[in-house]
Amino acid sequence: MDTESLSLIAVFVRVARCMSFSGAAAELHVSTGTVSRQIARLEKKMGVQLLERSTRKVGLTEIGKTFYESSRQILLLAEESMSQVQDLQAEPSGTLRLTAPLLFSVKHLGPLISRFTERYPHVEVQLKVSDQLESLPLGDFDIAVRITNHLDDGVIAKRLASIHWAVCASPAYLARYGTPTMPADLTEHQCYHYPSVIKHGRWSFTRGDALYNVPTHARFHVNNSAIIADHTLAGLGIALLPTYLVGEHLQSGRLVQLLTGYTPTVNSALYALYLPNRYMTAKVHCFLEMLQTAFIDPPYWDKPLRQGRH
Repeated sequence: MDTESLSLIAVFVRVARCMSFSGAAAELHVSTGTVSRQIARLEKKMGVQLLERSTRKVGLTEIGKTFYESSRQILLLAEESMSQVQDLQAEPSGTLRLTAPLLFSVKHLGPLISRFTERYPHVEVQLKVSDQLESLPLGDFDIAVRITNHLDDGVIAKRLASIHWAVCASPAYLARYGTPTMPADLTEHQCYHYPSVIKHGRWSFTRGDALYNVPTHARFHVNNSAIIADHTLAGLGIALLPTYLVGEHLQSGRLVQLLTGYTPTVNSALYALYLPNRYMTAKVHCFLEMLQTAFIDPPYWDKPLRQGRH
């Protein structure tokens, strides 16, 4: 569409909304004759009559009614696009509403938000930490940071980084109880797991095309990964935990990664989610950029892992 056509359409929408050439002319700060000539030029260009004219009023033809609805949407989209570009050039400001998992927020997202608010002092951040999947539209969130294998319909998902899980134990536990070398060996050990992720106490792994589904046992069950990590660090058992939680302990040697030749099926990914019809303000754009810079593959908590030779 050329620039002249867009300009003529804008005049037509004004006339259709005012139902008056003079009213549209007043809004556009031009003469009534100028508006009349522009409408005539548009109708000639399109080869159809859009307006019914009389001495008393202006009305829309049937074709004009259809064209008005589509033209109005085009102009609204153009205005929104221009405003969005202008906003993105402006200093980020206002309130940024986020939701994210609890432990990931404590260890990784919280420090990132601190850097963000330091860089953009006119933005106030409201973070709701929850391991429940909060509704984006109902919660009025700008961005949801989620660890998942299943994405919601009707959202835009920016994949940030892989989330790996590791079978791990302390050196003291392994010295006392021995080291499992294959998944089946886990049945002889105390195994901690997060119940909402590991169903029915069975740990599943793949190796090539093979699937290993192993029943595990523990005397202590808790729905908090940080408590499980503490018990594992204390030498009380073997745990299956996300490396974003225990990566630093694997790097330091306080925990040893086991069964490295097998891949846990609970591996997933970190995403930033937002609604496609949500206005992309500067604050949202800048925070998404910071997320995409901070969390990439391989994530910093996975490199370098001190891999156990087991």
